[in-house]
Amino acid sequence: MRPRLWLMSQRSDCRIFLTQSTLEVLETLCAEHRIRNYTLAGITRPPPKRDYVVQWNETDLAYLLRRLQEEGLFYWFRHERGKHTLAVGDHPSAYDGSQDTRIRLAFGSSDAEHIHDWRRQLSFTPGKRSGNDYEFLTPNLDLASDTPSIDRVPENTAYELYEYPARALTREAGERATRLRMQATETGFDRVEGRSSVRTLAAGSRFTPYEVAHPRHVYPAQVVTQILHRAEDPTYESGAGTPHYENAFTTLPANRPATPHRTVPRPRIDGLQIALIAGPPGEEIHTDAFGRIKLQFPWDRRARGDGTDTGWVRVTQSWGGRTWGHQVIPRVGMEALVAYQEGDPDRPIVIGIAPNPNNPVPYDLPAHKTRMVMRSNSYKSKGFNEMTFEDATGAENMFFHAQKDHTTKIENNQTHSVGADHANVVGRNQALTVGVNQTQEIGGSLHLTVGGTGAGAAALMGPLLGMAGQTAGLLGQAMDQGGGLAGLAAMAPQLAASVIGMLGQDGQQAQQGVWNGPSPRSDAGVALAAAGAGFGQAAGGLFSLPGMMNTLVGSLKTDSIGVARVEQVGSAKVTHVGAAFATQVGKAWSLSVGESAKTQVGRTQQVLVGEASEEQVGQTKMIDVGRMFEIQVGERFAITVGACRFVMDKSGTVTIEAPKTTLVKGGGAVLTVGPGPVLYTPDLVKGGGGSSSGQCLRRMSQAGTPFVRS
Repeated sequence: MRPRLWLMSQRSDCRIFLTQSTLEVLETLCAEHRIRNYTLAGITRPPPKRDYVVQWNETDLAYLLRRLQEEGLFYWFRHERGKHTLAVGDHPSAYDGSQDTRIRLAFGSSDAEHIHDWRRQLSFTPGKRSGNDYEFLTPNLDLASDTPSIDRVPENTAYELYEYPARALTREAGERATRLRMQATETGFDRVEGRSSVRTLAAGSRFTPYEVAHPRHVYPAQVVTQILHRAEDPTYESGAGTPHYENAFTTLPANRPATPHRTVPRPRIDGLQIALIAGPPGEEIHTDAFGRIKLQFPWDRRARGDGTDTGWVRVTQSWGGRTWGHQVIPRVGMEALVAYQEGDPDRPIVIGIAPNPNNPVPYDLPAHKTRMVMRSNSYKSKGFNEMTFEDATGAENMFFHAQKDHTTKIENNQTHSVGADHANVVGRNQALTVGVNQTQEIGGSLHLTVGGTGAGAAALMGPLLGMAGQTAGLLGQAMDQGGGLAGLAAMAPQLAASVIGMLGQDGQQAQQGVWNGPSPRSDAGVALAAAGAGFGQAAGGLFSLPGMMNTLVGSLKTDSIGVARVEQVGSAKVTHVGAAFATQVGKAWSLSVGESAKTQVGRTQQVLVGEASEEQVGQTKMIDVGRMFEIQVGERFAITVGACRFVMDKSGTVTIEAPKTTLVKGGGAVLTVGPGPVLYTPDLVKGGGGSSSGQCLRRMSQAGTPFVRS
């Protein structure tokens, strides 16, 4: 005969019980096996919920008993007419019957039901149970716990049963675990084994033995923890004899709980398992604050795959510290390699990811076996970031791809050394801020184009082609006049041909390959590297001479300098302006020319001076006017040559001063005046007769210089 609970031993399973207490597990399994007769009324301290517990290749009965033993719960069956009830308890108050139930103890023969064999055993009990564990959520918390024994045995305080891992992840759980384990150990301290003919004895029942022959012998109340019934009826075969009943039982003091030992072995998972990363539908990354993930195991037949029926599982990283380290979160659908801490099925940890046909490697193998790759995938899109190391001999390359932005912050220095060419293409804008100083050294030549790139840069030369020949001629003249080097003069015909600093067709194609080449997802940037190399080579062939700098601005160039600017040209400088040229100086302007200066204006020239203008010529100045020369002075006009002086003022007075002789020639007449000033102020009245001759002669006689007419 077996209780219905035995049917649980006929089904084994692998499943996860998530956030359930042992009592909830019992109710679940009883419901699945249609066991309705059970009672939990004897439990005084219900066990707490456990986040994640696995039934691993165990029968339902073994799993249930293991859970009951771990929680210190004992059970027995109450047999009644037509049914039996499973009773579960954790305290002596749960036992059946009363300790006032008395059963006779007699070592001789007796007709009445009695106990005829009574053997009490006292065993050594260690003085303490202790344990420890580790919980990553509280890494600094000491989880060590211990519980001393209530049994006083000589020298037992020197002995301790220590356990690691204690499978208790809080201090409260640790104290509870050591208390229950100590109670289980103490059940072996005081035990009785006996035999009787008492048919009412049953597991879980209490009684107190007594002796009729020795009424002064006092026995403590006992509870039956185990009983074996044996009944014989010889009359079934022979019709003679009498039926016989006997039982063998084990008891412990009724004031102690029958806390069970953990006799049901815990399963272990050695080695690795495979699982798929689980998450809600449509989600690619499902994680918590600690980078833990959800798993779907192939052995879990009830798994929904959305992560709602499994616990958070930690993921190993190659490096980790306080907010620094390595952070890679496995994505939903990836195949994970799962290990188990201490072999415990309840403590999985992901130690790696394995590729499969659904999640292949980034590049085809073994064709690209020399590549070491770190490629991510843009969240819920098709982009990617990548870092690839190509180790093929002769083709070594480090490839970096940023799907959107690439941000770098360097707290101190950065050193960047390029052995050959450096091709840098910026699609839109570039901003550079230097806090103190900047130095650039270019060993060859420099070309700067503003207003276009590639073919667009070459097109900017179109409007300037008509000026190119003139500019080249001016440059040649300047070089000849300045005595420049013949090598530098070779720049003139190149400028005339408008090829300085302009990429050819091959160079423009290479530039376009760097700017907008094929996607590097399939080739780890090989095409991009080739385009960059071609771009660099094209730039190296732009100039026939070193030390040249060419600047081409398509529209407008503005220089704004806060304090001063110094420009030094060793041989010649040519400024060629196609339409207009304006220079504005706020305060003073000075021009110094070592030998000669020439200004050539095609049509008109205008010089405006606000207050004063002064011009000084060391030896000779010549003014050649083709048609008309006019000078307009508002107040006074004077010319001084040596000791001679000619002055006109706005009053109409003309003064000519000469230390010797003044000659005034006009037509065929010559007016000669001796030394001294000549002042001539005619008083002319239209239609008048003029002044009298006497007045005229009087004025001449008063002059300091004789006046002679001829």
